[in-house]
Amino acid sequence: MFIYLSKKIAIPNNTKVNCLAWHQNQGWIAVGGDDGLLKVLKLDTGKESTGQVAAANVNLAMNQSLQGHSGKVRAIIWNEQYEKLTSSDETGLIIVWMLYKVP
Repeated sequence: MFIYLSKKIAIPNNTKVNCLAWHQNQGWIAVGGDDGLLKVLKLDTGKESTGQVAAANVNLAMNQSLQGHSGKVRAIIWNEQYEKLTSSDETGLIIVWMLYKVP
């Protein structure tokens, strides 16, 4: 599958990006990089994503930086069944993230 996202995403101080993970069913993208960089983006198409979405109809619904890593983030992966994100860095720290919705 091929996806083209024509949106600009700010990466602080030109930090090097090391890894990326896409939650295909929900439209989440996670980006990991140097200096503990971990960003989560939500693509909003106005409907549930099926992977067959035209790029012109996609908006960025969320752009959130997650704090917790101090070293280079080396690996990130989505657990689509439980809707959690797992990240690890060069120091060996592994963090499991979950979405917290404020009522």
